[in-house]
Amino acid sequence: MSETGSYFYHALRVDRNVCTGCTHCLRSCPTEAIRIRKGKAVIYSNKCIDCGECFKVCPSHAIYIKQDDFELLDDYKYRIALVPATFIGQFANDVKTSQIYACLKKIGFTHIYEVEHAVSFLIELYKQYMAEHDEIDTFISPYCPAIVRLIQVRFPSLVHNIIHLNAPLDIASIVIRQRLVEAGIPSEDIGIFYVSPCAAKIAAVKSPAEGKKSFITGVINMDFLYNKVKLMLSNSKSIAEPINHSLTGKDVLWGLTTGESRNFNNSCFAVDGIRNAIEFLEKVEDEDISANGLVEMRACDQSCVGGVLCPTNRFVAKQKLKARAEIIDSKPKKEDADQKVAFNNKEFAEKIAEMVKIDEIKPRSILKLNDNLQIAFRMVENMKKIEGMLPGIDCSACGAPTCNALAEDVIRNESKIENCIFAHKKMEEFYKVMFDIWGEDLKTL
Repeated sequence: MSETGSYFYHALRVDRNVCTGCTHCLRSCPTEAIRIRKGKAVIYSNKCIDCGECFKVCPSHAIYIKQDDFELLDDYKYRIALVPATFIGQFANDVKTSQIYACLKKIGFTHIYEVEHAVSFLIELYKQYMAEHDEIDTFISPYCPAIVRLIQVRFPSLVHNIIHLNAPLDIASIVIRQRLVEAGIPSEDIGIFYVSPCAAKIAAVKSPAEGKKSFITGVINMDFLYNKVKLMLSNSKSIAEPINHSLTGKDVLWGLTTGESRNFNNSCFAVDGIRNAIEFLEKVEDEDISANGLVEMRACDQSCVGGVLCPTNRFVAKQKLKARAEIIDSKPKKEDADQKVAFNNKEFAEKIAEMVKIDEIKPRSILKLNDNLQIAFRMVENMKKIEGMLPGIDCSACGAPTCNALAEDVIRNESKIENCIFAHKKMEEFYKVMFDIWGEDLKTL
């Protein structure tokens, strides 16, 4: 059975030659997007949010994250590494940012641009959006693409609560491309490559919000690039590359938990971890809690430093970023001339602000059974009846994560109730009783 649905691009893939069908991934998936078919894991594309939980628990490493071919860099004269601060936080304390930059230049990049340069600009756009939509009480950050997709597929009623703006990486890619084009470089000669800490951000680049165009050329897995840079650092003393732009401490901390909420004076919430996010969203949807103000949500524990492609322990990386932020804030403020031109130019800022707006974020409910309401109601009733015939122990032996999921699969004609070993045993016992009564005549009934 092939992967089903085509709602989104997905970076998570299953190597069927390695998969043992152990069900670890199936049980860990927060949206029940995985099934075991013919002894192998299958990802249901319409349910997957690329959170990476399956990647983390797979004991045989059969689940992998697809990245673009690194040789794609050779197709462009100007090669920009779009680097999140999280990447810098992966290295030891004695490794300077300038050394990392130098290694990236040796690898083949012509420019390095940190994603968080767009943070201050984005904060103002957040505040403006919230002021213009005073009919909304709860504003959910659009920063984490796994959370946005989670809301789309599992909490569709909360889609309108998401702030309809692009994330910093999108803004940074627009700004750096625009600046290079204005410097006289043809756009077709520019390749922008984002260094991703997780699968969800790869998927977001490849499958952006409705009607939006991504200005990012390709995506490189963070662990892949980290290994390249670390090897260069260990083999030679890299010459430091001058840093011609500056970040603030709050820019560096943006990718950590409370990185967004700390910039707002009103009531804010900061939630990290996919299970915590689901619990919080359930309570918001049921109106059990009043979450007025900004709700910052990240699918990974400790936010981006906990991404599945981050090679360094998340708590160590978090401390490294905090230390970097303190060092930056302790130094005399250095004005970034290029940055000032970019965001203090009213015409340029207005142009970028318009480009990063998202007109619509569509709900894509995984609970939808049929477009016809009457048919859908009947399917729900039948699904409940089927679930009532199942043991309710969620053993996953049928290839579905729960008895409820199997009942849904049966209703959708994607599985059979006989796949449940307990239901199958009951049917065999029933057949035996009937055979004792009717004998060979049972075959002709």
